[in-house]
Order: sequence, then structure tokens, then C-alpha cells
Amino acid sequence: MRLNLRRVQPGALFGSFMGILDIKLGCEIVLLFGLINKVAGVYGLITVLVGGTFVQFLFYAYSVVTLFAFLWALGVIKSETAHKTLLVAHLYTADHVIQSVFHYLFYYHYWFVEAHDGKRILNSQAQKDIVELAASRGEITPLSGTEGQKVDEIQAQLAQQIWSDEKGYALGLIIFGFLLKVYFMTILYSYAAHLRSSTYHTLSYTTHANGSSTGGVRNTTVVSSADDDDRELANAEAEVARLTDEANGSASGNGSGHGKAKAREGRKSDDDDFNWE
Repeated sequence: MRLNLRRVQPGALFGSFMGILDIKLGCEIVLLFGLINKVAGVYGLITVLVGGTFVQFLFYAYSVVTLFAFLWALGVIKSETAHKTLLVAHLYTADHVIQSVFHYLFYYHYWFVEAHDGKRILNSQAQKDIVELAASRGEITPLSGTEGQKVDEIQAQLAQQIWSDEKGYALGLIIFGFLLKVYFMTILYSYAAHLRSSTYHTLSYTTHANGSSTGGVRNTTVVSSADDDDRELANAEAEVARLTDEANGSASGNGSGHGKAKAREGRKSDDDDFNWE
């Protein structure tokens, strides 16, 4: 039996992110949080140097590999492609399942394997060497005998009391984180469903976001067009003034020309009058 993920197409349960943001922006926030979590896996790889369990190393190596998948997923969300966004939702769900398995192993070890007796835990041979070196220098004095036993009992009692007080709070955080990841999964599937049905741009928060961005562009366009009109009006007024000046100049030039011609005719007639021949 072959599983075809393309046929797994859940419908849209949400039209916004947390009821306050555009669902596309919410998907980007979800992937950015996951990306930050994956980056922490790079630092976790130092367990190879300082010591650690094989499960820890495997978990951090998995985080580093999936880091590039989350970078690709961010580009897919921005491209608004329906089938690729659905694939991103499937990958995010698979990542949640795999991480839940690792988290269960860690929680089980911390809940039932750890003694919670207040003793210092040495996680590697390097830490053991440091403690032995400090003891050889006299920097720490290990207790022995009855006094040491009493101190160990007091530490164990206090550690158990602290663990009993924090156990419920820790369990609540685990459940909250799990349910939050489930909500993130439904957000991704809802975004993919809206893209598939071409209803994404009709959502209220999406329309509001697009309206705000286009409104800013529209205002800028109105201001720029008003400036263009003012410049055109100023140029037209300058052109009219220039033509008026040219017309006045030509008229005055013609008048002076006629005056000079009449003066020459007058002088000619006077010369004729004084000509006695």
C-alpha cells in the first residue's frame, strides 16, 4: 500500500494567526521559531567533544540536517504555491512527530531514571578529571563518614522536595508546547487549503494587510501626481509669460519702426520744401 501525501489535503480551520495576524505571516513566524530551534542543534553537536549519549548526538544531528529544510520552507511560504505549501505542512508534521519521539526519550529519562537526589552529575570524563584535579589540590574537600552521609541525606531530601514542587509545572509546559505545535500544524494546513481554493486573498486580515500596503502606495501616488500637476502648471505659466513678453517686444519694435519711417518721410518732405530748383 502506497501513501500518497498529495491526497492528504485537510481543509482550512483558521483564517488568521491567533486572530490578530495574516495567516501567511503566521506561517512565517511558525517556521522562524522552528528555525531558531534548529540552529540550537548546531551548538548541541559539541556533545561529540564533551561527552553525551548517542541519542543526544542523533537528535542534534537531525536538527542540523532539517535546518536547511526549514530555510527552503520559508521561501515556499512567501511564494504562495499551493502544492508546495501543502508539502511544507506535511514536513512540519513529520518533524513534530520525530521530535516528539526524541522528547519522550528525554522526558522519560529525566522523570524515571534520574535519581533527583541533589548529587552533582558528571557527564563526561573531562568533568571527572577536573573534579579529581581540584580534590588533589585541596580546593574541594569531600565529606566522608557520618557527616558526609548526613549531608547526602539532606541534599536528597531537598532535591526531592524541589522536584515534587516543579513536577506539575514541568508537565504543564510539556503539554502546552505539544498543543502549540499542533496549532502551528493546523495553521500551515489552513494556509495551504486557502491557497488551493484561491480564498487566501479574500480573508479579512489578508485584505486588511494588502489594503494597508496599497493605501500607502496610493497616498504616495497621489502626492507625486499633485507635485507633477504643480510643476506642469508652473511651466505653463512660465510659457505664457514668455509668449506675452515676446508679443509685447514685437509690438514695440514695430511701433518704433513705423515712427522712424515717418520721421524719415517728414525730413524728406522738408528737404523737398527747401529745394528751390
